[in-house]
Amino acid sequence: MTALYSLLQDIQTQSQQLLDCLSREKKALDKNQLEDLAQIADQKQILLEQLDRLDKQRAANSCEKNFDAFIIKSSDPKLKTQWKSTRNSIIACQQQNEINGRLINKRSLMNQDILAILSGRNQPSDNTYNAKGNQTSKTSLYSGIKA
Repeated sequence: MTALYSLLQDIQTQSQQLLDCLSREKKALDKNQLEDLAQIADQKQILLEQLDRLDKQRAANSCEKNFDAFIIKSSDPKLKTQWKSTRNSIIACQQQNEINGRLINKRSLMNQDILAILSGRNQPSDNTYNAKGNQTSKTSLYSGIKA
């Protein structure tokens, strides 16, 4: 059980490092520091690969497919406490990653909207009225200009 306890500590340490990386990613997104995002993404990928490797080791050290059930059956309170802390770290990572994903998606949609406005494509039609008072739809900033 000490090997499993140590492994769970390693997972928690790596997940805490991932959470720090995700927090840096959020700050970079908030401050629009796009040049930092590539480096952060590389760090995040390395941490995720390390966590995946550790998780495979954790699964190999368990007799059961349901690790929670395995821990509950354990008589080691230290192991149970460590698993709870490890899970909380992982959950915090998942939540921060979801927040960052929403921010990235929102930025992407805003960029698409700006591009559509600038190019005059794929924007919702604006209802306007012509000189005769009839309602018309304009799909481009330039469509109302005549030579």
